[in-house]
Amino acid sequence: MGNGATISENARRNKPAVGCYLVTISVIMLAYLLEAVKHSKSWGYFLVAFLLLWIPGVLVIVTLKKKPDSKLIRYMILLGYVIPWSFLLFTATNNLVFTYALVLMILLNAYADRKFAVESAVLFNVMNIASIAFQIFTKGFDKDSLPTIEIQVLLMLLCGIYNVFTAKTGGAINDSKMQEIEDEKNRVSGLLSTIMSVSNEISGGIEQMTGRMGLLDEAMNRTCVAMEEVRSGSTETAESVQTQLIMTEEIQNRIDEVSHHATAIVNSVLETRDAVAQGSDNMNNLEQEVEASRVHSDSAAKELEQLEGYTQQMQTIVELINNVADQTSLLALNASIEAARAGEAGRGFSVVATEISNLANQTQAATDDIQELIANINHKLDDVAKAINTFIEGSAKQHDVAMETVKSLGTIQTDTSSIEHNAEGLTTAVKRLSDANRKIVESIQSISAITEEVSAHSNETYESSRNNTETVNEMMGIVDHLNQQAALLHQN
Repeated sequence: MGNGATISENARRNKPAVGCYLVTISVIMLAYLLEAVKHSKSWGYFLVAFLLLWIPGVLVIVTLKKKPDSKLIRYMILLGYVIPWSFLLFTATNNLVFTYALVLMILLNAYADRKFAVESAVLFNVMNIASIAFQIFTKGFDKDSLPTIEIQVLLMLLCGIYNVFTAKTGGAINDSKMQEIEDEKNRVSGLLSTIMSVSNEISGGIEQMTGRMGLLDEAMNRTCVAMEEVRSGSTETAESVQTQLIMTEEIQNRIDEVSHHATAIVNSVLETRDAVAQGSDNMNNLEQEVEASRVHSDSAAKELEQLEGYTQQMQTIVELINNVADQTSLLALNASIEAARAGEAGRGFSVVATEISNLANQTQAATDDIQELIANINHKLDDVAKAINTFIEGSAKQHDVAMETVKSLGTIQTDTSSIEHNAEGLTTAVKRLSDANRKIVESIQSISAITEEVSAHSNETYESSRNNTETVNEMMGIVDHLNQQAALLHQN
């Protein structure tokens, strides 16, 4: 099981690591393709870099498809990247090429393997220092480049140390999680043991319950025997029942009298029902008239709302007339003053006269609108009057229906009196029925004597029932114990 979990973990880490690795070398190749296009690098140089990057990349893809859980994939990624990176680093004119290694060092943290992190950090730092030594040997030492060399060395060294620390921390976290899983497994195992123990106790309790049920079955057999004796005593009870039957016939005669009076009551109730039905119909008519009145009232309300709208329009037009009148007066005054000053030249104020004429026309138009609105209002007022008249007629019909309802109620009152009279006759019949019941009581006394004998036979039945009760109590004790065990299982 542990081996399967490890294989699954390797496969889970390999897939995203390979994906990021392929993206990285693709970006690097794109960068060098642009360099070749700009003639900063030759096409032969680009071809060599392409082969060094993608030959290992293809091998990594093939290995991932055939064996996705292989631990070799991480080393293939490392070496397949270090080799082309070293080539680019040794042949570069810019020392910043070393930063390509930082991307892969961060990528390899996904494995959380301290040993692998140390190996990759040592490999990258050795190749980085070797490239610096190669450049100093081939190009000579330049004091101005010393800060750049220091940064290059320190940055690679710090990244290597960071990767080792990160891998160590990730491994510790993984170990902690595995320990938690192991602890949980142990706890589940203990819980299963408890469940098995409780299940055994429950099985024992069920066996005990089965034995008690056997005892209960024997007690029930004894009960059946006792009930057989009770059945033989029922024969004597039958003779007493015959006497009671004779008395029942007498009761039946009394019941016939009660039935006669009940028939009269039913007839009175039928008449009452007819009267009530008529009253109900009248009330329905009243409801319809009320509904019609409501409709007419709504109509009157709508008409009044329209009247209000026309009134508002009249107000607006009146305001317009007032404005026009004000402007007309002002223009007339100005025209008079200017004409007096100008004398013969006042003829030039014809424009003012024209404006005054236009305003007068507007005033006339507004006056016509007012007249039209007033006519509409008068028309609507006529409609309101009609609606109100209709409402008055409905009210009159409501009054007539109410009078009919009063008459129906009078009929109901009369029938109620008849019902009361018949009820008195029913009371007399009930008294006679009471006398017959006294004789029934005497017969029941005879039945009671026989019942005492039956009771004697019931004693044995009682003893058997008590034994059954004790058995049931013992069974309840067993059930309580099982419930306690189930509660313990629930707590665990």
